[in-house]
Parts: sequence; structure tokens; C-alpha cells
Amino acid sequence: MTQQTLDEFEKTVRCPSCDRDDFGSERAMRIHHKQIHGESLAQRGDRYRCSVCGRELRTERGLTNHLSKVHPDTWDDLQEDGVVLELANRG
Repeated sequence: MTQQTLDEFEKTVRCPSCDRDDFGSERAMRIHHKQIHGESLAQRGDRYRCSVCGRELRTERGLTNHLSKVHPDTWDDLQEDGVVLELANRG
């Protein structure tokens, strides 16, 4: 895995509405989004984007499953680095 590919991932989950990036999990960020921004992310249609192939998936679990099955070498590298996945900011 190249450094550029690793740099595409953040070590925390980022809110797509305000760019706050100190959430330790998808669930914590989604609770914040509903409370602070007044809508769930399901209503917004935000997705998790695979930085390897660009495929967008609805959940963090979907992306981790995708990475582990379709891009196992990349997934192994991310796990070694302790990276948490980030919502793709769809502006």
C-alpha cells in the first residue's frame, strides 16, 4: 500500500456537515449529526467511499466487508495502522 492511499483515510470519523473529526465511531458521529444538524445521515444519503476503487457503500460495516473481500491487501495494511474509516463528504 502506498502512503498516498493511507493518507486518504482519517484516523477518526468526520461529520460530513461540519467537518468535526473527533468521533471514535460511526455511531457517535451519527448521534451528533441527528442532535446537532437535525437530520439523520440516512435522510442525507451519505455513503462510505472506497479509496481504492471509488465504490460507495451505505455503512461502515459494508465498506469494511468490501475492503476485506475485494481489496484484502489494502485492508490488512489499514488494520495494521489502526485506521478508522471516514464518511465520504458529498458536499
